Amino acid sequence: MFLYFNNNLLVKKVLLNNKSLLNKFKIPGNQEGNISLLYLKSNQIGSSIFNNRKVIPDKKFMSMFLGFIDGDGYFDIGEQKQYNKKTHSMVKSTIRIRLATNIHTRDLALLEYFVEVLGVGKISKMSKRNQVRLIFFKQDLVGTIIPLIKNYNLEFLTKERQRQYAIVSHILDNNIIQWDELNLNSIDINLYSSNYIYYINLDFFQDWIIGFTIAEGSFGIKKNNSAFYQIRQTGIESYEIIKAICLKIALRKAYLIKPDSSNSYQLSLSSVKDIQCVIDFFSSPSNYPLIGYKRIQYEEWLIKLLKIKRYERIRMPIK
Repeated sequence: MFLYFNNNLLVKKVLLNNKSLLNKFKIPGNQEGNISLLYLKSNQIGSSIFNNRKVIPDKKFMSMFLGFIDGDGYFDIGEQKQYNKKTHSMVKSTIRIRLATNIHTRDLALLEYFVEVLGVGKISKMSKRNQVRLIFFKQDLVGTIIPLIKNYNLEFLTKERQRQYAIVSHILDNNIIQWDELNLNSIDINLYSSNYIYYINLDFFQDWIIGFTIAEGSFGIKKNNSAFYQIRQTGIESYEIIKAICLKIALRKAYLIKPDSSNSYQLSLSSVKDIQCVIDFFSSPSNYPLIGYKRIQYEEWLIKLLKIKRYERIRMPIK
C-alpha cells in the first residue's frame, strides 16, 4: 500500500525467520520473492526507490531539497580575495556566494543523489572530520537552483535561511560584484512572521517536511519499548514550524513545548495513535520518499515496531 519493495536478502531473512512478523504484512502466499522490505544501502539510493528511472528536479524534489537545506545547509557569503597574476599583489576582492551542506560520511550517497538530480554541485571529503561536503557554486545557483526555486514558487522556511537567501538575492539582483560595494546593513531583509497555519497551507509543505526530517529528524525506540519520532529546531521563531509539523503529521495540534537550555523546541510523537500517523505520513506515496541514511533508520524502525506488543495493531505499510 505505501512502502517501496526490493529483494534485499537481509530483511527477507529477518521476516522469513519470524512468522509473526511475516503475517503482519499480510502478503498472499507469503512467498519469499514477495516479502522483502526495502532496506536501502547507500549505493541503492536512486535505483531502489525510483526503479532506475531518471529523476528530474520537479517541484516535489525541490520542496524536499529546500527542507533539507533549511535543516542542514547554509549559504556561504564572504570576501573572495583576488590577486594580480603578474605582480601577485592583492586587488579588489569579489563576493563569494555558495550553498553548502556538511554531513556524516554515511550519507555520501544522499549528496551524490542531489548532484545527480540537479546536474550541478561538487562533493569533497573533509579530511579532519568524518564528514563530506556538497558545495553549489555561484554559477550553480544562478543557472539551476534559484531558477527552480522561483519557477515552483518555493521558499525557505527557517528564518536563518530566509535571511541568507535574501542577501544572496540582493547581491544577484543588483549585480554587485565587488566586496567593498556590499553594505549588509543597508539590505532591507523582510522576514515574514508566520504562524503554523501559514505553513500547513503551503502546497509544498509535506515534501518540505520530508527533507527537513532527513536533516533534523529521527526515528527510535526507548529502553521501555516506547517508539518515537522526534524533530527539533532552535529559536522561538521556529516553534511555529514545529507546531505545523505536528499538525501535518499527527493530525492534531501540538501540546505545549517548552524550550530546553539551548533554546531548542523538540516535537516528540510517541503514542500508538501518533506512531500510526507517523507511519502513514512517511510511507505515503503522495509524499516524496525518505532517502539516504534516514530511510535506512526508518525501515529498521518499522521492523523493530513489529516485535513490540504495544504496537501489534499498527497498520504496517505494504506494497
